[in-house]
Amino acid sequence: MNKKILPYVMMLLCFAFAKAQLESSQWFFGEHAGIDFRSGTIAPTTISQMQTGEGCATLSDEDGNLLFYTDGSTVYNRNHEIMVNGTGLKGNSSSTSSAVAVPFPESNNLFYIFTVDTDDLVYRLAEGMHYSIVDMTLDNGNGAILQDSKNTRVLERTSEKLTAIENGTNTGYWIITQFEDKFYSYELTASGLSMSPVVSQVDPFIELLDFFITNVDVAAMRGYIKVNSSGTKLAAAHFSNNTLADFNGITSILEARSLAYAQGGELYIYDFDNNTGIVSNPVPLLIREDEGSYYGIEFSPDGNYLYAEVDYLRPSTTSIFEFVGGEIAQFNLNATDIAASKRTIYQDQNQLFRGALQLGIDGKIYHSRINQNALSVISNPNDNNIPVNYGFNEQPLQPGTLSVYGLPIFVQSFFQEFEIKLENGCDGDAITYSLETNTQEYNVVWDFGDPALGSANSSSDREGIIEFSAAGNYEVTAVVSTLFQTITLAKTITIYPQVQINDLDLNLTECDLGPNATFFDLSGIAASINPNQDQNVSIHETRDAAIDNTNAINATLPFLINSSEQTLYIRVANENCYQIVELLLTIVKCPVQVFNTLTPNDDGANDSLQINGLRDIYDDFRISIFNRYGRLVWNGDATTANWDGTSNIAGTNGDLLPAGTYYYVIQLNDPEVNDPAGYIYLTY
Repeated sequence: MNKKILPYVMMLLCFAFAKAQLESSQWFFGEHAGIDFRSGTIAPTTISQMQTGEGCATLSDEDGNLLFYTDGSTVYNRNHEIMVNGTGLKGNSSSTSSAVAVPFPESNNLFYIFTVDTDDLVYRLAEGMHYSIVDMTLDNGNGAILQDSKNTRVLERTSEKLTAIENGTNTGYWIITQFEDKFYSYELTASGLSMSPVVSQVDPFIELLDFFITNVDVAAMRGYIKVNSSGTKLAAAHFSNNTLADFNGITSILEARSLAYAQGGELYIYDFDNNTGIVSNPVPLLIREDEGSYYGIEFSPDGNYLYAEVDYLRPSTTSIFEFVGGEIAQFNLNATDIAASKRTIYQDQNQLFRGALQLGIDGKIYHSRINQNALSVISNPNDNNIPVNYGFNEQPLQPGTLSVYGLPIFVQSFFQEFEIKLENGCDGDAITYSLETNTQEYNVVWDFGDPALGSANSSSDREGIIEFSAAGNYEVTAVVSTLFQTITLAKTITIYPQVQINDLDLNLTECDLGPNATFFDLSGIAASINPNQDQNVSIHETRDAAIDNTNAINATLPFLINSSEQTLYIRVANENCYQIVELLLTIVKCPVQVFNTLTPNDDGANDSLQINGLRDIYDDFRISIFNRYGRLVWNGDATTANWDGTSNIAGTNGDLLPAGTYYYVIQLNDPEVNDPAGYIYLTY
């Protein structure tokens, strides 16, 4: 059966990330700090050799084994030693997102490290975006930077922003950076990195100041960009958005720097197309007039919310700025007015909020704050209709280690969500169910919300087919078990009443009018098949046309077919459902019809013998005419003209026969039809 697919409502009771592969299961950041997710319980570590104020990246293999980590300048191998040729990369530990590590598609051993530079004194001296390639087969499997790839320039000038996401065809990745009012999307596939970026020009314009006082133009370059794990949304945080005019007449270094930090920044959300790399539809969430500085951002695991950390700073005459307070803001991305959906889930005046927000594979968002021996944690970022919990310094780090501003960034599609894929249907339809995810290691138990199904109401299959017992609304739940947690997903679907159809023999036959052609009367089909006046009936020549409800046949007119049979498709539909049934039209060879009066008097009526349904239908027929004494007086076939009352038998050929009663025998030479015989009146 077929069904009409309608928009549906999704209800998510608890929607979180699960264990994908474990590429993001080890983090190294800050002052020798690290955490390890692999056991299912987060374990702080002390093995990191890295000291970084901001940018960092870590990469493990899909089983969670460490490959390398970096601050954008130095790369450390799995043994926490400096990787061969792993120094002097053109990132910077003071760059927001100094580096991101991206697997080379179709390779288990090659990895790109993309870097973006900064310069804490004069940002105009920053060296832009580069890449270097790690080959893990070198140095006895500890890896090394390939010298001929090291610091390959990608973009001459960019900001401190960098992120990566899998492309829409799952054949590679987009690596994205931003500068001024442009996003640059570079695609990495098995063919290598395309050096021709997709450039999207969108608001806002973030000016790179040409100003003589140092450490002023840097502030506007700070802040993260993030793409949600499904690759449909992109968010950008700009710590400040200063213009050259803001500094007219200012000569004091302290005053200039204070203004640069404290005048407010920009927070935007965009649409992202992971098929094309295009960034579009800029929506301002917080702007300079809101007086906040924006740095760390992250999407909730289910993609429904965006979180941002906000610092409120005040210009000062004695220090670079005065810290007023900070907050964690949440935006509902499904709201009609996203900016107006802002709510504050946490605030304090303890210390700077400025720091990364980074999703973990346990479904929590972690927040780094400067010089803390712990990370703060948003433990339920999917909201789930209960207060969102922000735990200040909730996740301890090992003694002697500290968080600073940054946390490692990853290819965002390493964090993959689960989504129930189940459509509304019609009573009696076989409905396909599945979970949409790239994750491989999970178990699921389904409850279809239909107790009348008995044991079929539940399943532990990842995908399958279910037929509900009757029309109605059903809440389908999927309980997903992962390494870290149990996740309950739910979705309400509607099973609509099926159409009603009378049980009929849907075969029509008509006599052949020759050759293999005739007209069919379809005008009574709708009334005979449809027991419900609220239903619509249409007839179509192809199944696809019936499904699409296009090119319906005008059933009020005779329908001509030119073959021995043809199948038509009847579509019976109600408001939500339809069924398609087949109507077989068949042309048959019917008995011939002989007009048994012959008057060959040239008056234009019955001047020759008329036989309907013979010529062009029976190709091998023969006709014999006998007089009342049984003597053959005429014979013919498809090559002769109709009998006109004369004889064509030798000896009397061409003679006009006398009026009277004659007899005919027609041999059709068709085993499925009886040969007709009868009499004819010949008059003048």
